[in-house]
Amino acid sequence: MDTSQLETFLAIYEYNNYSKAAEHLNVTQPTVTARMKNLESELSCKLFERSGKNVTLTREGKVFLKYATTILSYVKYSKEETLSSNYPNLKVGFPPGFSYSFITELITSIISIDDLNITVIEGEDSRKLNEQIIAGELDLVLTRNDVAYNPNLITEYLFDDKLVLICGKHHHLASIEDLKMDDLHDETIIWYRRNAPLISSVDQRLVGIPNIKHIEVGNNEMLKKVIASGIGIGITPLIGIDQNDRERLVVKEIKEFQHIPNKIYIQYRKNLIIDEFIEKIINSIINHKNNKH
Repeated sequence: MDTSQLETFLAIYEYNNYSKAAEHLNVTQPTVTARMKNLESELSCKLFERSGKNVTLTREGKVFLKYATTILSYVKYSKEETLSSNYPNLKVGFPPGFSYSFITELITSIISIDDLNITVIEGEDSRKLNEQIIAGELDLVLTRNDVAYNPNLITEYLFDDKLVLICGKHHHLASIEDLKMDDLHDETIIWYRRNAPLISSVDQRLVGIPNIKHIEVGNNEMLKKVIASGIGIGITPLIGIDQNDRERLVVKEIKEFQHIPNKIYIQYRKNLIIDEFIEKIINSIINHKNNKH
């Protein structure tokens, strides 16, 4: 079994056709056919069933699909790491809703490490970040509640993060000492990623509160600016609020939100090239959480 066979298998799966796979791979159709025959012979099973000009995966092919994808991702990853072993590139992903100060401190802790190149991205959500680290696209991820189960990954629980309500300094809710869900009637709530699993859990608890209006914005920083201007209120993870935000926003706890789980995990590859840096990164994250909140 070699990478050309795996690439050919995946191309046939993607295009459902031997000829189109050959065109994509820039080889002849007989070459594609020969590669599949050799691969099927080695696996002692058929991977595709023909249906006219198109093909579909057999039951065995469906099982093999995930392994072929994983094998190729690790081959690609190992090549990249070998070529950059003198100056490894650490690819870090985190979910939406973290404050800019958190990300700044995280990057600062990483760039203080000599001979390390970094790429830091905000992922779509924790589930997507799990898929990316399993596929080899990321080396280290922070996730909420959701973790990837893979023998090649190390997962560590960091801390629980609260969900809080934020409002402008002059908003009428700012002066209420013991805020309750019923106090939110007639309010306009500004959301960021309202359909994300964590925020969706909050939204579900608002069902039955009368006359609530909903507005969704493009990112967490925009959410805070809109609310600081006096328009509406927001519900967000506490880690998304930094000291600068507290100069223009009031942060309030609501008891009903305290039971919504928001556990922060760090996950990283079992990789000797970057293992020595992980402890420093974890300490930076925990110190930020303790210092700010």
